[in-house]
Amino acid sequence: MSTIDSQFGFKAGLSTSLCTYSFKQTVDYYTGKGSHVFVCFADFSKAFDRVNYWKLFKQLLDNGLSCLIVSLLACWYSHQRVCVLWRNTLSSSFTLGNGTKHGGVLSPCLFNCYIYKLILSIMSAKVGCNVGGVYINILAYADDVVLLAPSWRAYSI
Repeated sequence: MSTIDSQFGFKAGLSTSLCTYSFKQTVDYYTGKGSHVFVCFADFSKAFDRVNYWKLFKQLLDNGLSCLIVSLLACWYSHQRVCVLWRNTLSSSFTLGNGTKHGGVLSPCLFNCYIYKLILSIMSAKVGCNVGGVYINILAYADDVVLLAPSWRAYSI
């Protein structure tokens, strides 16, 4: 599956420290030249619950994942039933219509795949902070995202 350089979460050898370092170095570069950096922080912690299965499966196929694996995931996700335990009372089981499994080992990878096109489109927009010809306009760590721009218009004035 494809990965994006600006996504630091759920990848071997990358960490929050490296993501924070990239953010700090970009801000220091601009402020050192007397410029501003406008940032927008977004926490998509509830996004795992909102993942549309069928859009996810299409994205997995678009990324070249085997049809057999996608079919297996589709079967698992479309047939899962859950119950809610509240104050020692267990609800009747019901089917979930979206979301990735909380605590599931595949969930972080599936979420990365789900937001792949969004991050890629922002990265390739050629707006935001530019350091040495490289646009650093979005940094992500798992479900936390920061957008960076040298002006409120998202490009250098």
